Amino acid sequence: MAGPTFDLDLASVFLGPKAENADIFERLLLEAFRDHVFWRRNFHPEDGFSISEIDRRREPYQESLSRLSQELLGLLGELKGGVPFFSPRHIGHMSSDSTMAAMVGYFATMLYNPNNVSAEASPVTTRLELEVGAELARMLGYPEGRDWSHLTSGGTVANFEALWVARNVKYLPVSVRWAAEELGCELPIARAGGERDDVRGLDLWALLNVGPREALDAAERLRGAMGQGPSHDALSRWSLASLGAQEFERKLKADFGDPLPPGVVLVPSTAHYSWEKICRALGIGAAQVRRIPVDRRFRMDVDALGSALCELGSRRQPVIACVSAIGTTEESAVDRLDLVAELRERAASESGLSFYLHADAAWGGYAATITRGRDGQRRTLEAARADYAPEDWPSPEVFAALCALGRTDSATVDPHKLGFAPYPAGAICFRDRRVRDLVAVEAPYAFASEGERTDLGRFIFEGSKPGAAAAGVWLSHRVLPLHAGGYGRLIGETARGARRLHRALAEAAWAPFRCVLLPETDLNIVCFAFAHPKLGTLEENNAFIQRVHAAMSPVPSRPARHLDYFVSKTLLRADEYGEAGEQVALQLGYTAGDYRRAGGIAVLRSAVMNPEVAAPRGRVDFLAGFVRQVAEVLEQQLFAPDAARHDR
Repeated sequence: MAGPTFDLDLASVFLGPKAENADIFERLLLEAFRDHVFWRRNFHPEDGFSISEIDRRREPYQESLSRLSQELLGLLGELKGGVPFFSPRHIGHMSSDSTMAAMVGYFATMLYNPNNVSAEASPVTTRLELEVGAELARMLGYPEGRDWSHLTSGGTVANFEALWVARNVKYLPVSVRWAAEELGCELPIARAGGERDDVRGLDLWALLNVGPREALDAAERLRGAMGQGPSHDALSRWSLASLGAQEFERKLKADFGDPLPPGVVLVPSTAHYSWEKICRALGIGAAQVRRIPVDRRFRMDVDALGSALCELGSRRQPVIACVSAIGTTEESAVDRLDLVAELRERAASESGLSFYLHADAAWGGYAATITRGRDGQRRTLEAARADYAPEDWPSPEVFAALCALGRTDSATVDPHKLGFAPYPAGAICFRDRRVRDLVAVEAPYAFASEGERTDLGRFIFEGSKPGAAAAGVWLSHRVLPLHAGGYGRLIGETARGARRLHRALAEAAWAPFRCVLLPETDLNIVCFAFAHPKLGTLEENNAFIQRVHAAMSPVPSRPARHLDYFVSKTLLRADEYGEAGEQVALQLGYTAGDYRRAGGIAVLRSAVMNPEVAAPRGRVDFLAGFVRQVAEVLEQQLFAPDAARHDR
């Protein structure tokens, strides 16, 4: 989608910190509401009105409306105690203001209340959701017309679907073998190394190392050889989805003897907590989540991944999937996905080891827009860096990783994160649309469009979901296209702001405190910690950071309106961050033993989500104000006995 050719002014994108765009936003909301009223009144006008003027004047009617007005005013008062994500003073959590386009699109569609589980219940918004999914897939680099992409409630459900599919793809060659044996069909299939053999003669290790695309191709060839009906029935009967894990495992042992060790899922040690939750829910088991160490930039260590693959291959332990993070939730670190993809290719050709590759780009997926020109074609690194000069962003490593997203089998991308859309709006994009048949479930009462493949509910984990979310994202994509001149401008400004924040913290005079910054961010989250000579242990230091965070966070006794600036925090756990965390401990003046004993290091965390942080349009320098506020809170909280003593 090329989008408009004019230069985008980011001041026109949001309602504004002081609601500067209230007039146009109000006009658009009123236009959407009036248009909806017109639609209602002109749908079979011969029906007449159900509520008469006499009804409206009756006392119970008036009392009911008065109650609505009164309760709404109470709700509006309560909401003002929330966090002002719209303000450049909020340099804390990953939440943000939403684009006006996304909010207007959501509001306008919410009036119609479409349910995107079925095209019959949502003919318009189902189409919009599929369009949004296709746009995200093109942004990632998936081949046009071959992907399967849709919205979810968030990144956790998107990641769940990805691993759900990955597991079924992993065991698909076994199902193909059993179906081919039942049908008496010879079916050549390519091993990971490229050799082709009859699927019926392969052992279990070879079957579980057939590549994802070849597994789907083999199932398609079986249907072509035997006809859709018989082959589909046989494949369905022998599938993991139909048999269930216990029966599938029983048959594996009966047919192949002693089973192989359980399949593992490889994730970086910085992986989102949802991965362990998902492995538990799918029955893979938390014990099969293998965490790969990260380097000093908090990116997955590709050498450590290579060593893990060699170890797993030597003991013939299958790898169900490998997950790379494109924007970790703590540091917004971007794994070297380009190197991971190359390692996967080498493992297949040299070791016969194949696995599914997923990018958890829930946070950073929209950053791929900086790699796209207005024509949708790939830009050069030099062109991208010129847009954000003099800031040294993106790095060649980050740019290469973003360009490698198209080499994955699937990717999670959340519009309600760097897409600046209202919740809920996650997304899952699959490179090959054939995977949806591996998880399809029919429900005749919901999916009535025989022969159609547009009913989302049959192919996804969730049931009912708001068409308003799809419409909001769709409209936001119309205003901010998925290229460097649209969303790329917005995300680039947040990255620019993060780098300026990093520099401001590094250059500030903190003595007698010492400020320790994590390496300069790959995207737009800055993490930092402080030490003081009088904080003798790391445990004391962690408690101090907790107090600083509490002093800059809303609590019931002190609502958000009483705060000048906001910050969040996280914990670099020793069992997850290893040597990367040890380096931070050493810079703070503690030892590796201190780090292990304390269990981790508490750090403050600032997600820069407002473009005005980088380039304020008003009279306030928000970065300077934030640094001053942190300095004041450090002094106030140094000797506070607990987190409760933080009122200023």
